[in-house]
Amino acid sequence: MSFVLPVMDSAQRRRPVQEVPIDCTHRERWVKKGAEEGRFWHYGLALAQEDREYGRTEISLTEAMKKHLPTNRRVRQVFNGALAAIVLLVLGTSWLWHKGYTIDQAALKLQSFFVSILVPPQMVQVAAGSFQMGDVEKLGESWRNPVHPVTIKAFKLGKYEVTFDEYDRFAIATGRRLPEDQGWGRGSRPVMNVSWDDAKAYAAWLSAQTGTRYRLPTESEWEYAARSGDRQEQWAGTSEESQVGAYAIFTDNSGSRTAEIGTKKQNSFGLYDLSGNVWEWVEDCAHSAYDGAPQDGTAWLEAHGGHCGARVLRGGSCYLTPGFLRASIRIWLYASHRGLNIGFRLAQDMQP
Repeated sequence: MSFVLPVMDSAQRRRPVQEVPIDCTHRERWVKKGAEEGRFWHYGLALAQEDREYGRTEISLTEAMKKHLPTNRRVRQVFNGALAAIVLLVLGTSWLWHKGYTIDQAALKLQSFFVSILVPPQMVQVAAGSFQMGDVEKLGESWRNPVHPVTIKAFKLGKYEVTFDEYDRFAIATGRRLPEDQGWGRGSRPVMNVSWDDAKAYAAWLSAQTGTRYRLPTESEWEYAARSGDRQEQWAGTSEESQVGAYAIFTDNSGSRTAEIGTKKQNSFGLYDLSGNVWEWVEDCAHSAYDGAPQDGTAWLEAHGGHCGARVLRGGSCYLTPGFLRASIRIWLYASHRGLNIGFRLAQDMQP
């Protein structure tokens, strides 16, 4: 058995498909009834597809239908707009809840699609010099020793610890998690619950956004700044334990929570909160003592048994007593670790 397909001539191929005209009788009756009952504007609203069909037909419309169809289109547009607004509101609320954003943070997110939302940190120039790093107070712990001389080139260090206001803009612009504030407040409090990896990512983002390189300070730069250089201060701003409260946020004055930056005195370099408030990440890898530590201010990485899966923190926090806020205090944690008393500040090289 064979099949023969019909062949259409060119005239047939050019002939437009005939549309079947719709029956307007039903719609006419609804419109007429609505007009009689005083509900002319909305009674018997046509669907969008039905409305288009009316427009394509060549049927003569009555005066009632001529008035009804344009009104019908406007009402449908209002309805669709309201429905879209409700959907956007529901989706937007769900998105805000999922991201944990406040209304202000959501506004920043929208702004970030068009302009930069960064707030650059205030930087202070730290003059070059030399100092003795480590256990100059002769406290005896091995991790502070041996004491060794270090010569530091001039550099810039953040006047304050990086704040929530500064870090949140980075997190919002890049879609990262917003660090928790424990209900203490955000704004100008030092950011916390950030890992060393987070701090490095923030520095890289800020560098890319500004065209100026930001980085974490080295451990020796940090201690040099905290000791006010060759003044060899035991705490940032003083060597008198009775004066620590004037310079540091710690257990005696913190209420076991962080404080806004800059509420205490600055040290002689013009830097705030190097002792207390939050622990601060630095660049260096973990070493159990200072044997073989560099003496030129550079970061101490893998050399002499460095464990770079963990990184050093300096300065103590709002939970600690003065004994744990000394400029020589140092601990190390995994680079991915986050904690409610851990933050950071940034450094910059001086431009040649």
